[in-house]
Amino acid sequence: MTRPDISPSLPDATAGTGGPGRKSSGRLVAMDGLRFAAAAAVLLYHFTATSTVTSYWGADPVHAFPLLNEVTRYGWLGVELFFMISGFVILLSADGRGVAGFVASRVGRLFPAYWACIVLTAGLQQFWSGGRQTTLVETLVNLTMVQDLFEVTGVQVVFWTLLVELKFYLLVLVVLAFGPLTRNRVLAFAALWPLAGWAAQEAGARWLAEWLVPDYAPYFAVGMLLFLAYRDGFDVVTSVLLAGGLVLCVLRVLDAAGRASDLQGVPVSPVVTVLVLLASVAAVWATTLRGRTAPPRRVTAVLGTVGALTYPVYLVHTQFGYAVIDVLAHETTRTVALFAAGALSLVLAVAIHYGVERPTSARLRRAVQSGLVRAGDALRPRGRVPVPRA
Repeated sequence: MTRPDISPSLPDATAGTGGPGRKSSGRLVAMDGLRFAAAAAVLLYHFTATSTVTSYWGADPVHAFPLLNEVTRYGWLGVELFFMISGFVILLSADGRGVAGFVASRVGRLFPAYWACIVLTAGLQQFWSGGRQTTLVETLVNLTMVQDLFEVTGVQVVFWTLLVELKFYLLVLVVLAFGPLTRNRVLAFAALWPLAGWAAQEAGARWLAEWLVPDYAPYFAVGMLLFLAYRDGFDVVTSVLLAGGLVLCVLRVLDAAGRASDLQGVPVSPVVTVLVLLASVAAVWATTLRGRTAPPRRVTAVLGTVGALTYPVYLVHTQFGYAVIDVLAHETTRTVALFAAGALSLVLAVAIHYGVERPTSARLRRAVQSGLVRAGDALRPRGRVPVPRA
C-alpha cells in the first residue's frame, strides 16, 4: 500500500456539542456509508491489486482479475479518503470537548477492536504459516499501536495508518490545550500543519517530518476545512485555504501514483488518480449537506451499521483474507475465493463490533476520562488554607 488506513481513521462520525454557530446534528449517516466504501476499496485493493497477494493467488493480480484490477488498482486511495474523513469527524467529535474527554473518546473508540484484532490474528498465525509472522514480543508491542516507532512489524498490513492517525490526534490535543476549536484556531491548524510538514521535509529535518507526516497532512487539512465550512459556513478565507489544500493533495497524490505503479507493476494513471481524489473530496462535502427530509429509518439503520463495521473490517481483512485466498485459490474458482475472503472479514468485523466494541468501548472511555480527571485534580495546585485568627 502507499500509505493508510486509514486507518483511514476510521473514527465514528458522531457529532460533538457546543461551539460557535454549531449546527445540531446526529450521526452523518451518509458519511458512514462513505467510510465503508473506502474500507471496501482498500480491501479489494489488497485482494486483487497489490503485489503481495500474487503468492496467494499463484498469479499476478492483473492476470487473475484482468477486468476488476483496472478499477481496484486505485483502491489505495481509500486511505487518502479515510484521512480526509478523519480530519472532518475528529474535529466534529472534539468540538466542545476538553482534553480529557477527547483522549477518552479516542481510546474507547480505537483500542477495543484493535486489541481484539491482534488476539485473533495471533491465533490465526498458530495455524497458518503465511502472511506476517511476528514473535510474542513483537505481538505484545503491537498492543501499544505505536509499534512502528520501535521498528516492530505490525501484525496486520494496515496498522501503519493508525500511527498516522495518532499523530493527528496529538496535534488536535495541542490545539485543544489552547482552548475551544474556534474558527481562527482551526484555520491556523489547517494552514500551518501541511506547510510545517513540507518545510521540515525540505529542510531534511527527518525526525520532525516523521511526526508532522507531510505526505498525509494535506488530506487531514482538507477534512478540517470541510468541517469548518459545515459548522460555520464557507467564507473567503476558508475557501482560499481549501483550494490551497486541494492543490497540495493533488501534488501528493500524483507522487503517490508513481509509487503505486512501481509497487503494483501496472500503470496507475495520474489523471484517474487525481479524478478519484477530487471525487472523494466532493463526496465528503456532499455527505455534510442537509436534505429537506431525513433519510428513511431503514436507510439510516443500514448506514449506521456498516459505518460501525468499517473499522473492524479494515483492521482484520489482510491477514485473514490472505489466509482464505491461500487455502481456497487452488481448490475453487478465484471468484469464490475472493468472496469468501471478503465474507470472513465481514463476519469477523461483526463479531468484534458486537462481541467486543459494544460491551467495552463506552466503559473504557468512561474509565479513561475519570482517571484523567482525577489525575488533573491531583496535579492542580491547591489553594492556601486560611489560618483562623485568634
